[in-house]
Amino acid sequence: MVDECFKKLPFGTEEFSELRTEDYYFIDKSSYIKKVFENSASVILFTRPRRFGKTLLMDMFKSFLRVAPDGSSNREYKEKLFAGLEILKDKEFTDKYLGQFPVISFSLKGVFGKDYNAAYEALAFTLSNLFKDFLFLNDSEKLLDSEKESLKLLQDFNYLSTPKAEKYIVSSLEFLSSCLYKHFSKKVIILIDEYDVPLAKASENGYHKEMVTLISSFFNVMKSNLLGDEGNGSPIKKIVLTGCLKVVKNSIFTGVNNLYVNTILSESPSFDSMIGFTKEETVQILKDYELDDYFPFVKENYDGYRFNKKEMFSPWVLVSFIDYAIKRKASSNPMIAPNFWINSTSSNALLSYVGYLTDEDNENMQKLMDGECIETTINDSMNYDDLSMHKAEDFYTLLLFTGYLTVDSYRTENISGYDKTIYSLRIPNLEIRECFIQNIKAHFDAVVNQGENKAKLIANALFEGDFTVAKKHIDSLLNSYVSIRDFATKAKPENFYHGFLSGVFTNCSNFITDFKSNSESGDGYADLKFVNKTGDKAVILEIKASSKIESVIEDANHAIKQIEDKGYAKTYTTNPFINEIYGIGISFYNKQCYIACKKINKTE
Repeated sequence: MVDECFKKLPFGTEEFSELRTEDYYFIDKSSYIKKVFENSASVILFTRPRRFGKTLLMDMFKSFLRVAPDGSSNREYKEKLFAGLEILKDKEFTDKYLGQFPVISFSLKGVFGKDYNAAYEALAFTLSNLFKDFLFLNDSEKLLDSEKESLKLLQDFNYLSTPKAEKYIVSSLEFLSSCLYKHFSKKVIILIDEYDVPLAKASENGYHKEMVTLISSFFNVMKSNLLGDEGNGSPIKKIVLTGCLKVVKNSIFTGVNNLYVNTILSESPSFDSMIGFTKEETVQILKDYELDDYFPFVKENYDGYRFNKKEMFSPWVLVSFIDYAIKRKASSNPMIAPNFWINSTSSNALLSYVGYLTDEDNENMQKLMDGECIETTINDSMNYDDLSMHKAEDFYTLLLFTGYLTVDSYRTENISGYDKTIYSLRIPNLEIRECFIQNIKAHFDAVVNQGENKAKLIANALFEGDFTVAKKHIDSLLNSYVSIRDFATKAKPENFYHGFLSGVFTNCSNFITDFKSNSESGDGYADLKFVNKTGDKAVILEIKASSKIESVIEDANHAIKQIEDKGYAKTYTTNPFINEIYGIGISFYNKQCYIACKKINKTE
């Protein structure tokens, strides 16, 4: 607990009304209510890293806008909640918006599970609780009996969690909006927090395709004619969503005509400071708790985020530090820099990339660890299903949008006739550097070390023409680091396996040499080639992806024939130092492989 002379720190609650009525410390963001709800877009999405205050912001919106169940604005109570805040100075806006709208507000944070059925039940649970907030509609004189019966079904978790209730789930927001509009004769506002959690968790657990179908249908409310401008009879005025990623490619927002998206990269300054604490706000809160001398310490350990051009701090981390610092001062113990963020974010999706990172990525990670910047393009419309393709660009995008990295600078460059934005990224502060070491780098090193051992065994087996041992260790890697969903990509399957093996052998630089990928050889391009460290043995790999398990042997033998027919071994057959050359045909089917091996004579 903080000293009695200070306001209470906002721990353990994200409810605006509790913070205001219980005299917690509060930094005024109320002026953004007007900026958001006078924005002309019908659907607005804000994306920020976790622990930056998105949920509290949404609850503030709800507290200001929501009409009471009896239809009143509840103005006296709301004016007490917002007393002294900037928004009440705007009388015209307040008169028009304060307590004037039915508000549907909920979070999808808990909508996940180990499989699709569990996630479906979690969504049903969330919605049944949401509908219980509107029990007064059961007695509305303006609703039909059939509508009231449907409301009761949507309030019943036992019914809603059954597969037959899916039609009610996917249309629930449209239905509830229509009921509220009929009851109040007022347009509805919908607030959805953590909108992308179901998709992120589905991607991690292998049921992404089913969840996209469900959530896309559930979000049809954004595409329907129920949402529109003033005066057109549509019941919904505006929908506001928050999350970590903008997944516009995911078809969720396809068909949403009037969509506005604001991310940490958006160049419009209107919302830069809305989520999180600015430098000025951080200086003030430290001063209010008599900790202003610690600003350099806070800046070094917890600063560094940039939202567009604004320097921002995580409210949760800052409040946690203030609580810690007050206790330390009271006990006279020396000040250290605790890590508050390390257990606040999931890195499962990030860790799935580790087995696929290249030598260049490894060098980039070391640069980041050394406090340097790396340069990359960013996929700011990344589909969670893109994660299965393990592109480096998507890896750095995840690091950026989940808070492990921040933008230092950017520039526009013409690449292949297209203007591309190149971002210079860095680790924002010492706290995140420690998180990076423990959550990302440690896992990366473990995988590299294990991968290096396996890679050495595989390479040595291939140099001896022992395809049985090579197959054993490749199978082990496939089972350890490859998921069946990794094959559900838009890229050619052969490209995936090529990248997989290339990643394996880039860990072998201390015992293989002259490693080449897609290099010109003979009359074509060999998939992979390398020589042992002593320079007397060479291996040529041709990779195939079989469409069915019955054809793996035939495909592997065809790969051997391709090596021979196209003369991939020519550069080795004329090398006087190389004594043994092995042509390796390897065919993959999902998480299995078949290897054909042929020793190539120097005279061929």
